[in-house]
Amino acid sequence: MKKILCVIFALLMCMVVLFAGCGDSPKGGVVDHSDNDNVVNGDVILSDNKIEEGATTVEEELGVGVETFISGKYYLEGVVYSEGEVMPLILATDGKNYQFTANYSGVSLGMLLLDDSTYVVLPREKQYAVLSEALISALDLDEGLGVNDFQAITNENEGVSNASMSQFSVTINGEAGLCTVYTFADSYFKLYSIGDKLIQIESFDLDDTMTMQIVVDELSAQIPADQLTLKGLEEATPTSFIKGLMNSITL
Repeated sequence: MKKILCVIFALLMCMVVLFAGCGDSPKGGVVDHSDNDNVVNGDVILSDNKIEEGATTVEEELGVGVETFISGKYYLEGVVYSEGEVMPLILATDGKNYQFTANYSGVSLGMLLLDDSTYVVLPREKQYAVLSEALISALDLDEGLGVNDFQAITNENEGVSNASMSQFSVTINGEAGLCTVYTFADSYFKLYSIGDKLIQIESFDLDDTMTMQIVVDELSAQIPADQLTLKGLEEATPTSFIKGLMNSITL
């Protein structure tokens, strides 16, 4: 499974190759989870949600948040904890088109897959540039562009219908919650929820190595009008993109 952070890093390298260098990487503190029973990748920074696992339960209602996520059609705002970075992230997908926007290594940028074409977006500058197929292939971005990280666990394609599902009770920051687990051929996901609210998403390899963790701040089936579109954006020239990229660096 291609990690979303690796995709963003490759995207950032693309910008370096095409246009300019980037700023210093932000430094995030590692939260002490010494009492966490999970065997995790040492490079994964764990969120500060306090989760205590309980007993296996008979399958319950998923809740609106989990159902929205596994539908594969949603708008999500959250924070990714992975590979030594704490990274704010926005995701939007309608089941076919896909967009993520992130602040990575001090640069605010995004990637948009729209009608089978791929674009790099500078959201602050309202600019975009087209990625050629040759460059996508050269940067090893042609195997899903990170979409499989989030679309593998949907009701369509392979989807949850081909996964083994189980649930167990949890306590999340002192509140009673539920963990829904979907196991695929090469990975599994844990979706932590309290009632209808999806709180946290975790992905693991089958050897129980955590590969990614997302704390969900907002999740909606309604996708904002400024997502999954080039409307309101201007196609950049090399000069304007260099200027826009430098303006996008967070000081």
